[in-house]
Amino acid sequence: MNAPSWLTFEVHRPYFDGAQSPCTTVQARAAVLAARRFEQRTPTALRFGMTMPASYRQLLVEESRLSAYRVTAPTDLPARLASPAWQRMAEAYRHRAGLDPVDRAGLAHWLVAACLLPAVLEVVPEDLSEEACREPVVAGLQAARAVALFGSEGLSARTVAAYRPLVEHPVPTVTHVQSVAGWGYLLARHSGDDSAIAPQLAKAQRLLKDVSAELGDFEHGILTARLALREVMHAERRRDFADARALLEAARSTVAGLTAAGPEDKAVLLESRRRLVDRRVEIAVRLGDTEAERRAIEEGIALDPWCVKIRMQAAQADERAGDHRQALAGYLHAARLGPFGTAFALLQAAGSARRLGHDEFARVLTERAFRAAPRAVLTRDRLVEACLAAGDEPLAEVTRRAAHREPGRPWENNWHYRMYASYFNLGESQSPGLYARLPGLAFAFAERGARPEVNWQRLMPPAFRGNLIRESGLTEFAVTHPADLPERLRTPAWDQLCRWVEEFQEFDTEGRHRIAVVLYRLGFGKLVLDLIPDIPVAELGTPEELRLHHWLDTVRYVGSVGGQVVAPVHSFEIADRPDCPTHLRFVIAVFAVVFHARETRSIEEARRWRRIGAQALADLLAQDGWSPFEKMMMESRFYRSVSYVPFLERDRDLLRQDMDRAEELARAVPADGEYQEFLRRENLRACLESRSKECYAFGEDEAGHRLVAEALALDPYEPKTHIEQAESLVRRGRHREAADSYLRTARLGPVSTALGYAAAADCFARAGEPVLAEDCSLQALRLDPYAVSAARGWADTAGAGTTAGTAAEYLAGLEAWGAARTAARGRGPGA
Repeated sequence: MNAPSWLTFEVHRPYFDGAQSPCTTVQARAAVLAARRFEQRTPTALRFGMTMPASYRQLLVEESRLSAYRVTAPTDLPARLASPAWQRMAEAYRHRAGLDPVDRAGLAHWLVAACLLPAVLEVVPEDLSEEACREPVVAGLQAARAVALFGSEGLSARTVAAYRPLVEHPVPTVTHVQSVAGWGYLLARHSGDDSAIAPQLAKAQRLLKDVSAELGDFEHGILTARLALREVMHAERRRDFADARALLEAARSTVAGLTAAGPEDKAVLLESRRRLVDRRVEIAVRLGDTEAERRAIEEGIALDPWCVKIRMQAAQADERAGDHRQALAGYLHAARLGPFGTAFALLQAAGSARRLGHDEFARVLTERAFRAAPRAVLTRDRLVEACLAAGDEPLAEVTRRAAHREPGRPWENNWHYRMYASYFNLGESQSPGLYARLPGLAFAFAERGARPEVNWQRLMPPAFRGNLIRESGLTEFAVTHPADLPERLRTPAWDQLCRWVEEFQEFDTEGRHRIAVVLYRLGFGKLVLDLIPDIPVAELGTPEELRLHHWLDTVRYVGSVGGQVVAPVHSFEIADRPDCPTHLRFVIAVFAVVFHARETRSIEEARRWRRIGAQALADLLAQDGWSPFEKMMMESRFYRSVSYVPFLERDRDLLRQDMDRAEELARAVPADGEYQEFLRRENLRACLESRSKECYAFGEDEAGHRLVAEALALDPYEPKTHIEQAESLVRRGRHREAADSYLRTARLGPVSTALGYAAAADCFARAGEPVLAEDCSLQALRLDPYAVSAARGWADTAGAGTTAGTAAEYLAGLEAWGAARTAARGRGPGA
């Protein structure tokens, strides 16, 4: 969502597969330690004191887009994705009914640490008695249940009941000390009644004193520090910040004198130091002690450089100091380390960017914040404000709708779904862009049993649907057949489409063509080719069959672009048949000119098909059965397409003559009704885009700039036109402005999101904005992890910070991977 999946995975890896990486933040290592304690059968030994709520795991999967790791129990994770430690814990969970109390407790503690809280309740399904909890191992089981319930339900009746056997009449054990102190902390943080807090904390202190004779110095020191952290929360509630600081300093001194005997104790000691630093920063801020705040932040970054919390604290300190450039870099870095606080960090980064004059970048960050937390009032309001400030009421309305909670339909809170719902499930697209509703248009014609003689021209690339679903994170929509979409995700239109596909062979040729167009517009091109068998042209009998099989050639050709191109040879044969309808011959001829100009570069073939098309057009214009709208659209499209011939010949005069005629007709088309107006705007925008390319090709840059601006005014939501505008700005050396145009391309994706970010990164770097460039490079890598140019951009702009080494390592690995692939291709398949 905001960082490359691999980065989120590495920083929080124990939650994903149970292993640890060099980038893993301290807090995430709890599961690694808990797995060791399970192996050692020491469930009462010290573990990490901090646990995460159930929502954390959900956020983590959503943030990373690693949907394969969406699990609620360790056995849900495929073995191929699990580390050996995870596999051992999964095996223990699978046989949980037969575990002895020691292993059950160790398993429960690991499940808490791995944030698999529902599974804890399977291991400890009911509260244990107070009497049973006098035994430390059993008390540990009950403590795991209590923590899991709080993490899932908050201070619910079940949570209160789960803590009761541990805190009402506790006995002096380490588990009871921590449970009583933890209960006091929960009351301090989440209860409206402070009266019970002090007694609980005092009770924990007495328990620690009673059990201290059984503890070593290390264990006693850690428990003392943890109790101090609980008391700090109470002091903060009383607004006694001086007492809070004194408690923290005493705890810090205690921890500084401890010596860890082994790797497990070292991990516990590191976590304790890290938690103390966190609170020291917060209390220093409360007291306005900037020097103490600075020292604590420096210590925290040294201890835990990949922690989102310390990075947020550092950025906030920079912001308070008025260093907005450094604050922006800090907030962006923090936002990549989520998942807690991602949206907030992005909103803070947007504020810093705005203060520095980077308004478009700020809007992009605000939109990313909304995508991270679409149901949060703050992200909704900030994005609506940003849209309205830019005069963009349509996208402000998209934001309002995407923020609306619809019970049982969470996908409707997704930005991409709201923008392009037509492509997901034939829902209502809210994007004002001209191509946003194409599948819905195709469905409407199919439902009416009609076929428009003048159709829209835009053909979405085959990767569009995949890109859209990947960027949205709505992986349940990633189906290859309409019938595979889960019923709860369907609209009535989608159900109708499924019935059509089921009965496909019962339709006549025209009916199959209409349904196939809907499927193709949705991105099911392969399914279309599977449903309609290839028939030799000589065996095609009716005009409807000829039209259908020309269209199938178009589907095959468009699907092959970027790979081994499939020439539309069937279409060429169809056009050569004497019985080919004149309009179909015209359509094929125009298509053939474009094909040969782009693919074969054969001027002779392009000329031949231009002549065929010109004759067909003359015949059509002479017929009475076509409306003025249809005739002018055909002629305008003809001249725009066949202008490829003088373009290839470098005949400037004929090219200008062709494009003048295409533009004249495009502007004069008499549209009647919403559909014709849509076609008129689409054609004029395409014409202006072609004219701008014509001007740039012949060095007429000023005219090209004006045409791009006009095309953008026709459809400000078309990413391709923002690319054209950005390129025109680059030609004039205005890289800073070009970066903003590329950002709009990325924001309006998914046609060119990765390209937009990568190009924006290059422009920001040229404009002397390395912080903005680094963020854009990372966003490009988030979408396309193999983009070596983006990896180079990241390495060039990462500076000397924590990510510099990671960026260099990533680039080196990617270049080595690319070199190996190149070498393998050179050796050939038999090597």
